[in-house]
Formats: sequence, C-alpha cells, structure tokens
Amino acid sequence: MLRISLALLSSLVVAILAVPEVRKVVIKNNVFDVPGGRKIHTDLIPSMGGIGIFLGFLISSYLWTSGEQVFDLKYLFVGMFMIFFMGLRDDMMPLNPKNKLFVQIVAATLVVVMGNAQLTSLYTLFPGIEFPQAISYALTIFVIVALTNSFNLIDGINGLAGGVAAFITMTLGIWFYLIGNLAIATLMISMFGACIGFLYYNWGKASIFMGDTGSLFLGFFIATSLVMFINTDYALAASHPFKIDNPISVAILLFGYPFIDTLRIFTIRIMSGRSPFSPDKKHIHHVFVRTGFTHSKTSAIVVTATAIALFLTLGLGTVLNDGIILGIMIVSFYFIPIALKIRVKRFKMKRAFKVIEMATVSNRFNGKFTVEKIRANS
Repeated sequence: MLRISLALLSSLVVAILAVPEVRKVVIKNNVFDVPGGRKIHTDLIPSMGGIGIFLGFLISSYLWTSGEQVFDLKYLFVGMFMIFFMGLRDDMMPLNPKNKLFVQIVAATLVVVMGNAQLTSLYTLFPGIEFPQAISYALTIFVIVALTNSFNLIDGINGLAGGVAAFITMTLGIWFYLIGNLAIATLMISMFGACIGFLYYNWGKASIFMGDTGSLFLGFFIATSLVMFINTDYALAASHPFKIDNPISVAILLFGYPFIDTLRIFTIRIMSGRSPFSPDKKHIHHVFVRTGFTHSKTSAIVVTATAIALFLTLGLGTVLNDGIILGIMIVSFYFIPIALKIRVKRFKMKRAFKVIEMATVSNRFNGKFTVEKIRANS
C-alpha cells in the first residue's frame, strides 16, 4: 500500500510542477489551440499539457515499479512513447491523418503481437468461442486503435478527458491492487495521479489544454489497460473474491462515454451524408455546454453517470450475464438522444421566456419614460 501511495503522490506532484513549466514554454513558442471550427473556446489557450501528464506518469512508474516489471511491460511503454511523440508532433504541426493512423496501428501491433495483450475469445459474452490467432490479433489492434481515437474525440471541453481518464485509471488501479497485481496497479495509480495534477489547471476555466499530446496516449493506455483487465479477470479462479463475473460489460461501461458519444456522432454524420470524421459541435458535451451547463458541471455529470452505471453493472453481474447486460445497455442508449432533445427544448423555452420578459420590461420602461416626458413638456 505504501508503494501505491507514493506512486500517487509522486505523479501528482510532478504533474502539478511540470504543467505550468510546459505552459511557459508553449506560450513562448506560440503553440496555441486556436479558436474556430468545432472548438468552443474563444481565447488563445496553450496546448500540449499532456506533456505534464506523461512526465508525471513516467517518473512515478520508473520510481515505484521494479526493473523486472517494467521490462515485462516494455512493449506497452514503447507503444506509449510512439503515440506520445506522434501527438506532440501533431500539436506542433498537424500530421496527415493517414500517417497518424499508421503510427497507431504500429504501436497497437507491438503491444498485441509482442506484448501479448490480445482478445482471444468472446469470454463471458459467449463462452466457448475462441478466436484464431490472426483474428485475435486483427480484432485487438482494431479495438485499441478505435478506442484511442474515441477518447481523443471527447477532448472537447475543460476537464472532460482528464476527468474520465482519472476515473478509469483509479478504478482499474484499485481492482489490480485488490487482486495482488502491484505492477499494473502502480501504473494505473501513477496515471491517475498525473491526470489529477493536470486537472488542477484544466478544470473550470482552463489555463492549458492537454492536446493530442495527452488525449491520444491516454486513450492508447486506457484501451490497452482494458484488454489487460479482461484477460486478467478471466484468468482468475471462480472462487477469487474479486473476480468480476461480467468483465466485458464492465470494460465497456468504464469506457462508456467515449464509446457512446463516438457511436452517436458517427451515426448522425453518416445519416447526414457526411464523413464520420468531419468536425462539428454535436458531441453530447457540446450540447450540454450550449444549453447552459458549465464545462466543469458537464464533466462532473459525465464522470458521475459513469460511476453510477459502473456500480449498477457490477451489481447486475451477480444475477445477469454479459449478454443480457449489454442488451440493456444498448436499449438504454436509445434514451440518450431523447434526453438531449428534452434538454435542448427546455433550454430554448427558457430562453424564449427570458426574451419575452426582457421585452415586457423594456416596453414598460419606455412607456413610463414617454409619459414622464409628455408631463414635463406640458
């Protein structure tokens, strides 16, 4: 427990100290996240805050994970370095999307093929169905790349990507610690502390954004971690006190918001005859902000909803299997557009009432002013 606590403390301190220094360098070199397009901020905000997260995670992991354990995870670290420097380069000078995708595929291939982090079956979803190795490799690489980019897409308002990443890594860190896998637990808690340190400067009115430098490597790390979580849980004995009976649905719920938002936004774009990768402001978090919620409230709602859904899923896992729970989740997704429409409708009605009220007050004032003027003249 001491090592875990020190990992949390050191990553938190390093991130808190590193982020403002990164901000100074970024401002000096004029690397800003320029407003416009699908971006909703109006000021020039420095980007590349992900450097602080990466440094906090890397230094803490080096200090509190043994050399042998780091060597066992070397392909994960190599893949993360590749994604990190790709994001760094993209923040400084935008890369061709095809080149970014190529780097992500290479990094994912290293982790899957060399690091042996792969989805080998349908696990508890459909027990007994095993994948041939080629399909296992291809499917896992696709999942890691897809989740990496899904996470990148939610980095649209202050505190959201960092808050979601902090919740996922904290949850996985606690679970890996409980089952006795201290190496992975240390990595998770190190990442959790680094995300909290970054959020100190990104929550509410942000003084820096994480940029692709942070969102891509966080997405890659979380995606790979979820694959490791599923495999580790599946390998536990049935009698293990911390074995989760529905790891697939728990993994999907942990990554629920990026998954739901990406699926929703891609569907909207395709049905509108546009490319699923074309930018817009129709993400769920954009809708909440446009209808009166602050960035911090929106981010808090997303993280809280994820936590509630996770606890419900863990509770249902004792009586329902993964297939039924996933079915319930898919049906529940139907209510999200309805809830958003209700929210938008109420906001428009409220705004209309305010306009009417202001017009009424203005008319009364103008009318009174006219009467007083007539009296004065007479």
